[in-house]
Amino acid sequence: MSRSTKASWLDGPGDLKETDVEDVPIPGASVRVRALSAKYSAEVQGQLKMVTEGRSQVARIDVAAMERLQFLHGVVDPEFTPEEVGVIQERYGAAFRKVVEAIQEISGIDKEGIETTERQFRSGGTNANGTTGEPAAAGMVDEASAGVRGSDVHARAGA
Repeated sequence: MSRSTKASWLDGPGDLKETDVEDVPIPGASVRVRALSAKYSAEVQGQLKMVTEGRSQVARIDVAAMERLQFLHGVVDPEFTPEEVGVIQERYGAAFRKVVEAIQEISGIDKEGIETTERQFRSGGTNANGTTGEPAAAGMVDEASAGVRGSDVHARAGA
């Protein structure tokens, strides 16, 4: 096997898949979407925000912001500004979700994996060591709070 060259990386065609999403936002219309590049995937993952609740720091995902970024960077024809994507997100439900889901699919985002992770990081209630607000140990799930407050990841303050 030969070693790749700088030119093959910089001048090559890339490996991002593209597809059309049909019947959005109205029947008979379509948009062209592209898989998210590594740069934009990292930006989307950066929507994890740390907030303090009592003595714990909790990581929360801003799902709306994450989906706006996916739409912004994934829709390539027509192109939209961040402000336009915000308007679209407020005006559309099913059509917006259909486009975001297509971008996630061709980007290789594992929706079941995301759902599993969300179930593993919940806050509130009493955890396995009998205290509230602090995790029992890394990876411990607080089943008492299932679905109560969304996806939260706890870390001790100062961690």
